[in-house]
Amino acid sequence: MNIGITGSIACGKSTVSDYLITKGYTIIDADKLGHVALTSNDVKRKLAEKFGENILENNEISREKLGKIVFGNTENLKNLNSIIHPKIKELILKLQEEHKDEDLVFLDIALLYEANFVDLVEKVVVVYADEEVQLERLMTRNSLTKEEALIRIESQMSAHKKASLGDFVINNSYNKEETFRQTEEIIEKLKRGDK
Repeated sequence: MNIGITGSIACGKSTVSDYLITKGYTIIDADKLGHVALTSNDVKRKLAEKFGENILENNEISREKLGKIVFGNTENLKNLNSIIHPKIKELILKLQEEHKDEDLVFLDIALLYEANFVDLVEKVVVVYADEEVQLERLMTRNSLTKEEALIRIESQMSAHKKASLGDFVINNSYNKEETFRQTEEIIEKLKRGDK
C-alpha cells in the first residue's frame, strides 16, 4: 500500500520519515526526486526556455538562481511546477512499481495536495504542528526572521487545512517520543486496514 506523508513547512515530516526508515520502511522522497528531475535534459531545456539561459551554470540548473526567480512570484512558481511536477510524478511511479511487493511504502511529499499528487497514494498521514511551534522551528532551522518565516509558511497550504484533509494526523507539537508513539499507532492501523 502506498501511503503519503505530508505536512506544512517545519511541521516535522522529515522526523517521521527518518523514524520510518529506522523501522525498515521504504521512503520515496519527493524532494530528492525534485533534485533528480532538475538534472533531466528535457526539464533543463524547458526551464531555460521559460526563465532564460542564465539559470544554467556548467549546463546544470542553478537552484539558487532559479529560487530567486520563483520564490515569492506566484506566476513563476506555477510555471516551474508545470514543468517539473510531471517529471517528479514519473519518477515516483517508477519507484512505487519497484517496491510494489512491500506492505507499506511511504511517499514523503510536502506538496501532496498542492501538486495534486493524492492519486498516487491510498492513504495520507499529515504531520501537524501548532502554528507557534511551526514558526519557531522554521526561524531556528533556517535562521530566518519572523517575517521571512511567515512568508514561507503562508506560501503553502496551512497546517490546519492539511490536517483536515488527511486520513491520519500526527501532532508533532510535543517531543519526539510522542511523535514516534503516534507514528507506531498509525502503522498498526494501516497494517490492520483501519480507517
